[in-house]
Amino acid sequence: MSTELGRFIENLRNSKNLSQRQLAEKAGISHTEVWRLESGERKNPSPPVLKSLAPHLGVSYEELMKKAGYIEEVIDHSGYTETVYRGDNGQVVDIYRRAKDMYEKDSDWANLAYRVSASDLTEAEMELIKAQTKSLLEQFLKNKKK
Repeated sequence: MSTELGRFIENLRNSKNLSQRQLAEKAGISHTEVWRLESGERKNPSPPVLKSLAPHLGVSYEELMKKAGYIEEVIDHSGYTETVYRGDNGQVVDIYRRAKDMYEKDSDWANLAYRVSASDLTEAEMELIKAQTKSLLEQFLKNKKK
């Protein structure tokens, strides 16, 4: 997996006529990290590193995530589709990107969601907030389709 990813990144980098150092500078990571990825020494590259490399290699973040061995899961919701990537342990690995996207779209909502999750509410209270939020979202999306 890592060697395949490394060769893939190296081939893309070479096709763009970039040195490891040039790619690293463009992506805002160390050239040592690029070398580790290409050599296969870096076994589990983080999603933020892959996201920073993708545009400079001419591929999507999603493609690099798949090449890195992250498991893509597409979840169909009422009114929208969600794509998440999971590691070998089944845990979501691109949560940083998702939190950042949420914060950039609406920082007040992101902060409210964090305050709810960090609170000392009971499990029943948390379930009530989630159920109400989900119900409102589904209703709004349904109304948009009309």
